[in-house]
Amino acid sequence: MRYGERAMRFSTPLFLFLPLTLAAAESVEMDYLGRCGKESLMPAGLNPIPGRKYARDRSVDIKHLALDVTPDFTRRSVQGQVTITFSPVARALAKLELDAVDLTIDHVEGKGAKVSGHEVTKDKLVLCFAEPLAAGTEAAVTVRYHCVPENGLYFRTPEMGYPAGDTQVWSQGEAEFHRYWFPCYDYPNDRFTSEVVCHAPDGMEVVSNGKLVSRERDAEGGLIRWHWKQEQPHVNYLMALAAGYFHRIDAQAGRTPMAMLVPPSEKDQAALAFRDTQAIMQFYEKETGTPYPWDKYYQVYCQDFLAGGMENTTCSFMACTALFPKEAGELDSTHRLDAHELAHQWFGDLLTCRDWSHLWLNEGFASYYTVLYEEVKNGQDGMALSLWREAQRVINSNDVRPIVWRDYTEPMEQFDSRAYPKGAWVLHMLRSQLGPDLYRAAIKEYLARHRNTNVTSDRLQETIEAVTGRSFDQFFDQWVYHGGVPVLEVAYSWDDGAKMAKVSVKQTQKVDEKVLLFNVPLPLRFSVKGADGKETVQNFTATVSKAQEDFSFTLPAQPSLLRVDPDQTVLAKINFTPSGDMLKAQLKSDIIGRMLAVEQLGKKKDDATVKQLTEIASSDPHHAIRTEAVEALQKITGDAARNALISLTGQPDERVRKAVADALGVIFHPDAHAALVKMAATEQNPIIVSSIVSSFAVWPQEDLLPFLKRPSYHNMIAAAAIRTLRQQNRQDAVPAIVTAVKAGGFPARELGAALTAIGNLSRGSKDESIQPFLTSYLDSPHRAVRTAAASALGELGDLRAVPVLNAIAGQKTNPAATAAADAAGRIQALQTNPSTQAIEAWKKVDALQRKTEELEKKIESLEKKK
Repeated sequence: MRYGERAMRFSTPLFLFLPLTLAAAESVEMDYLGRCGKESLMPAGLNPIPGRKYARDRSVDIKHLALDVTPDFTRRSVQGQVTITFSPVARALAKLELDAVDLTIDHVEGKGAKVSGHEVTKDKLVLCFAEPLAAGTEAAVTVRYHCVPENGLYFRTPEMGYPAGDTQVWSQGEAEFHRYWFPCYDYPNDRFTSEVVCHAPDGMEVVSNGKLVSRERDAEGGLIRWHWKQEQPHVNYLMALAAGYFHRIDAQAGRTPMAMLVPPSEKDQAALAFRDTQAIMQFYEKETGTPYPWDKYYQVYCQDFLAGGMENTTCSFMACTALFPKEAGELDSTHRLDAHELAHQWFGDLLTCRDWSHLWLNEGFASYYTVLYEEVKNGQDGMALSLWREAQRVINSNDVRPIVWRDYTEPMEQFDSRAYPKGAWVLHMLRSQLGPDLYRAAIKEYLARHRNTNVTSDRLQETIEAVTGRSFDQFFDQWVYHGGVPVLEVAYSWDDGAKMAKVSVKQTQKVDEKVLLFNVPLPLRFSVKGADGKETVQNFTATVSKAQEDFSFTLPAQPSLLRVDPDQTVLAKINFTPSGDMLKAQLKSDIIGRMLAVEQLGKKKDDATVKQLTEIASSDPHHAIRTEAVEALQKITGDAARNALISLTGQPDERVRKAVADALGVIFHPDAHAALVKMAATEQNPIIVSSIVSSFAVWPQEDLLPFLKRPSYHNMIAAAAIRTLRQQNRQDAVPAIVTAVKAGGFPARELGAALTAIGNLSRGSKDESIQPFLTSYLDSPHRAVRTAAASALGELGDLRAVPVLNAIAGQKTNPAATAAADAAGRIQALQTNPSTQAIEAWKKVDALQRKTEELEKKIESLEKKK
């Protein structure tokens, strides 16, 4: 699963539906994602259990699950029947417990086992047998049921504000959410074959796991019966169902049929999102030494999907918010999301973690193979940058929990930087120590040994050791079963008489029961100029294992450059400040060396440095270094740096141009603002325009209303204008914002933000139409919109909204209940004073707070100029 791919491009946790730039998205994973400091749209677990978590006991071995469902798009409900074939494990079975939440059970029967009765609990369906089933006896149970699912299966219909032509329903099972729409064993330590039958309206397409067995018209009801069958076993959360109207593109990768399905309204974006899939498939087959293991590979783009993507067996579901228009240029791409989810078809689907503590075996592998594909896509520099950014995510998380961690409250807590980037880096360090060929052989054997099984971290270690003959006990102990990363303080000196370079290394991370003193091989690269004037490179490896160590290296002459871990083989925070001459040399070195050197330059304040950074921002061969130079100029501040940034507004690469706009946007100076106004008037990239509009928050005299009408993909420019108008406290803009909202075209998250802005800006307004306008969205079937509407009414402070808010607050199953209770409480608290006086006081306090914040920003800006 990839969280926040527009959010963790690179979840998560997560700004899942905000239009981030590629550079910003790469700093997230889930962001995951969701996860991708991420806000998750994924529902929490039903019953969080305290204490350490271990894999479930398996009382039965499930052989096959057959699901037959009819979704009702009007009522957003499901009529279903599930048949589970199983046999008891080890001992006789008197009752079978299935996970089931908020399902109405209509009928239960058995085959090979007589069902004497059943019990429905808060989270289980318990089937009782007339006679205990002997161990190994194969039997089946069939359950007919119906439900209106709040989790696990999600409708997107016109009543929810979606275009009628985009109507769809889709599932999301990971971690344990299928129980909300069909009875099942909802845990990853059992594998079974499956089949899904779905009865859908004519004209819709249905996608599920495996092969399409048949597609035929039902005898009654005018529906089309789609029958999909998955003949290789997989775990429960990887089952999938999507049904709806789609624009489809077909392709082929070797013998594997491929397809891309997007809502018809997104058809213009489909080809851009599909352009890398075949190349990724071919690369993974070669890199893993294992042909694609399934019958097909489809990608289905889902409206307001809860994560960046989900790797259902044979069919990944992706978030429509990951799609982008051609106008985004190099600022957006889906190839990382594409690569991540496709890698899961091997790592996560063919092999699946046995329990959630070993999640990194799914997500770490998918994240690392995404990095490996980056070299294919964007060369060695692209892979180096991807590794660097993944490392920074781990380092900046300051997370000292181990990768294999059993103290989580519910499974979704595991989808974080430990599973994604740190898991990827563990694999990269293994590859760095073994070499690409031996690593590749070990992973090929890992896939072959454990194909179609569930795995744990020790299975990976055992396989690597068997193939390589090396012990990785210490490696796994410090990187997988303990937490943190080494923090290395590195110092260098030169002894000219002895012709010796001395490198001192201190480990300064806090060492305790969670974080060990690390034992790591630390590569050191010296560049030395010979008598003939030619530069030669000498490589050494210092084995760092103590709190403080000195290492000496004999060299023919004083080195012009020292690069510590130049090829990025150790996940560590390395603090090394090169001398002035070395810094100059480093500016001409490898891409990460140049990035680090530019970062060091950003700490200086003189005009010569500004000139040097301006030159780098204009001429370095890689856009990432030019971008880094722009960011360094912004940190320097002052007239020279500001003028340099203004001179860079015409950069041809939109990635650099976006960095310039962002840098000028935080400079409170009329010249910077004027440059941005000029940029906004001519800029065609909607992501850059949105960024510029956001920067106008501190310039209330700027007319933002035209931006509400400026067309852009998913209304991203209008959404930025609404956020900025709220920051400016532009109460006069409310009618224009309401008009923009009524015109539609906003994704759910941006619609919610717009409603909140309307409520906030209308506080104390005499316009009586605002309260019913906001109240109308409390009935939205979309949970994010409902919640936002409740919060917006709390912002508005209109007493008339309290009864309906209280009614919603009393509905425990309503996702907006908490927001409604909070909003009603805020409004009622306001009424302790005469309403008019209270509202006016509220307005004055709010206005004063905003003015104070603006004044503080101005003072801070002026102080930086001193």
